[in-house]
Amino acid sequence: MADSRLYSIAAIAKILDMPESTLHYWKNRFDDVLPSMGVGRNKRFRAEAVDVFREIGAMLGQGMAAGDVRAALSRRYPVNVGSGVVSTAGPVDLAGQGGAAGQAETMLAMAAAIGSEIARSLAEHLGRAGGPAAAALPQETATALREELELARAEGAALSGKVQVLEAELMRIRKDRRELENYLVDKINALRRPGDGA
Repeated sequence: MADSRLYSIAAIAKILDMPESTLHYWKNRFDDVLPSMGVGRNKRFRAEAVDVFREIGAMLGQGMAAGDVRAALSRRYPVNVGSGVVSTAGPVDLAGQGGAAGQAETMLAMAAAIGSEIARSLAEHLGRAGGPAAAALPQETATALREELELARAEGAALSGKVQVLEAELMRIRKDRRELENYLVDKINALRRPGDGA
């Protein structure tokens, strides 16, 4: 028999030994594949949600993008339909309808949810793919920028060479200054000695 218990985010956080804030973020990000009942503060998750949260953590831990995680989860788990409150009498009502009409509505709602998810995913993907292409520079501007970059690199190399020459010159001047100081100190000391003896 399937586990019919419902869990709060706090309970799932204790089971998985994870921060509640992380699970709240995942709940908001992957709500459509998490089996849940209720809305807002009354939202509770079915026992299968623990495994879904565990898989989300594993896939994100492997470095998968959120869109890829969502796609993988929607292939493995049914997508939730709607965000309304689901009553415990829901499955009984569907069974009471005797089949075709209720199943058709359910299938239609699932198809609409899947279609909207595909549309959102495509729009997100096309937005990423079209972003750099839309912002591409005209060829002549790109060529002019490359030429300016090469010119700036050449000027930088020339300046670097000049700086090296100036550093060498500065080192030579410092050395000459030290030698001149030593020479002058020796001359001053030599002039003082004969005067001291007289």
